Amino acid sequence: MLAGLLAALSLAPGAGLAFGGPKRPPVPSFWAPFYPHWSTVLEASPIGPPAFDKTHAYVGLRDGWLVAVALATGAVVWSVEAGVTTAPAATDGLVVAVSEATLFAFDGASGEARWQQSLGAPGALAPVAGPGWIAVVTTTPELIVLRPGDGRVLWRQALAAAARALPVGDADRIIVGLTGGRVVAMSVKAGTLEWTRTISGTPLVLTLIKDRLFVGSSDDFLWAIGPEGGGLKWRWRTGGDVGGTVAADTNRVYFASLDNSMVALGRGGGDQKWEQRLPSRPVGGPVLAGNTLLMATVGSEFKTFEIDRGMLTETLTLAGRPIHAPHLIDWDGPEPPRAIVLTAGGQLLAFGPIVEPPLVPLDPMPGNVVLLPETLDDVEPPLVPMIYPPGRLLPPETLPTIVVVKTSRPGPLAPGA
Repeated sequence: MLAGLLAALSLAPGAGLAFGGPKRPPVPSFWAPFYPHWSTVLEASPIGPPAFDKTHAYVGLRDGWLVAVALATGAVVWSVEAGVTTAPAATDGLVVAVSEATLFAFDGASGEARWQQSLGAPGALAPVAGPGWIAVVTTTPELIVLRPGDGRVLWRQALAAAARALPVGDADRIIVGLTGGRVVAMSVKAGTLEWTRTISGTPLVLTLIKDRLFVGSSDDFLWAIGPEGGGLKWRWRTGGDVGGTVAADTNRVYFASLDNSMVALGRGGGDQKWEQRLPSRPVGGPVLAGNTLLMATVGSEFKTFEIDRGMLTETLTLAGRPIHAPHLIDWDGPEPPRAIVLTAGGQLLAFGPIVEPPLVPLDPMPGNVVLLPETLDDVEPPLVPMIYPPGRLLPPETLPTIVVVKTSRPGPLAPGA
């Protein structure tokens, strides 16, 4: 009977946690239910979305100040009057921001100024940070690539037209979408043109995920392009402009469009898997967290959906309209997973599931009873395995020692026994 009970309980959710399995996944399988963790109101409204590293969110404000907020607590760590005119970017312990025609770099932990570099023309878009490079598109139009360590210009390349979408890239190439329907890729090392892909609308948003470049265009198409050579993989007619960056796993691609819909397509061929209607316009596109999609909307709501059918699982009403897709903080150490959202009014919010602390062996209680060998047959053993907390097994070896003293006659135990 006990063997059967053990077999059944070993199949319970979380059983692997108690018997030597992984202590916790990178993110919970489903983000529900979730609760607010902290909220911070900034002194002015933001100029654009925040930049993030592992410990801080960096926000450029419309009064010209740049502010750093701790992701763990929501406390403002430092602020500097930098005259910022675009949203910032973060990389390699730095936060960089454009002030008119100058790019400034500050230490991410202290806010101390590290370097500045003249761009020659005002920045048209926020700077973008990649592996070993920082890219800025100016109003000239020109693409300028700099080295993060000291701000030295690595190369600059004139563009044939203005850019609407933020550039994306990896260690090998930087990709820019130009008005008029061209997507161009340039070598990170030399700044030379690698390939050009012409599409039927102006690129509005670019997302680079491993072997796919996803382009949302003004003609209501989502394009899937090979980033190495610019070859077309597939395209999908959307009901409106793609509202933000694309999320993808090994099998599916997820995106939201401004006709208030969220769609899942097959990654390989672009075939539709499901479509979900949204109550209001999406903000910034979906974010993938385990088996859950996180979505912010202009209706001041944060929603979660399961990925298999797109069914709504949870809704949280926010204090204001979000201005970007939720930023997911990795589950690392004792801190629970959280999503960060900044509203148009300058309120920075953190929310996510409440995570129970890891199980630890129980300490013996003072005054425990000692079990003498001759009385072992007279004492009933505790029932094991126990479930505590729900869904997690407590193995027998972590239970406190039960000790009983045999006395010569019935009566209460002596104090301290």
